[in-house]
Amino acid sequence: MMLLNWANAAILSAAILAGVNTVDSHLITKRMPSLRVFLILPALIAAIYGSIILCLFPFPQGVDLVPLSLAITSALLRSAGIALFLFMMQTEEVSRIMPVVNTNPVLVAILAVPLLGETLIHMEWTAIFVTVAGAVLISVKPGVRLVKTWLGKPLIFPLIASLFLAGSNLTSKYALEYISYWNMYAIGALGMAFVFLVISVRPATLRHLRNIDQPKSTLSIQVCNESLVPVAGIFLYWAIQNGPVSLVSTIAGAQPVFVFLYALIISRISSTLLLEQGMGKGTIALRIISIAMIVGGITTIHLA
Repeated sequence: MMLLNWANAAILSAAILAGVNTVDSHLITKRMPSLRVFLILPALIAAIYGSIILCLFPFPQGVDLVPLSLAITSALLRSAGIALFLFMMQTEEVSRIMPVVNTNPVLVAILAVPLLGETLIHMEWTAIFVTVAGAVLISVKPGVRLVKTWLGKPLIFPLIASLFLAGSNLTSKYALEYISYWNMYAIGALGMAFVFLVISVRPATLRHLRNIDQPKSTLSIQVCNESLVPVAGIFLYWAIQNGPVSLVSTIAGAQPVFVFLYALIISRISSTLLLEQGMGKGTIALRIISIAMIVGGITTIHLA
């Protein structure tokens, strides 16, 4: 971490999580019989990693109950937001859901000023709104009205997920004033394991395990994919601890750029791997403009 600053760490976290989400989209829509079946393995992996990290990096002596409570709250909010996001992946394109979820930096920025005492200059506020606007625009298809896209029923859950993730980032920022990013990751992983197991563990779910398509390759892919989540999580919490949470959240919201690029590459290999629909010239042009806005906003944050 010594060679990174908080902005670069946030970008790395976004790039890794975008790759994880892209693979998750394929597994959920193409190989898994249900979301509950999909959640079992990530829950077990998160529990293992979280327990190991907590043993290696115990809490500081004398840490108060308040930051620990907020860390747990952060973990539960993030887990609930991710669960909602994955639920939507079953029926919607990942590159349309993620931008809506990633509007949470605006709420984080608005609340971080009064609640956490952060100060942002005009250039940084502009960068936040430009970046988030680009993230929203990348989800819109040519010929579809933005109001219709936002008010559609499928976007209710992503908007709720956005609120949960905003709350998670704010509470984790406060908790990270008292505990390390290793502690925060461990609590987050254990909270995720708890939420996912509560959602997924049912007799019917266990019976459906036998219905996994190509079980050996599917489970191998999922293990490798979910093993990247701790890396992204540690980068994210390190960035939140060392930088303004409003700006870290904005940069982490650049995931749609990476999802678009990954989906574009994968679609050239096979058109059946993702739920992503074919992209015409108009769609690609719109998304290139969106990417330029996101990159421009992040560059401004770097330079501000």
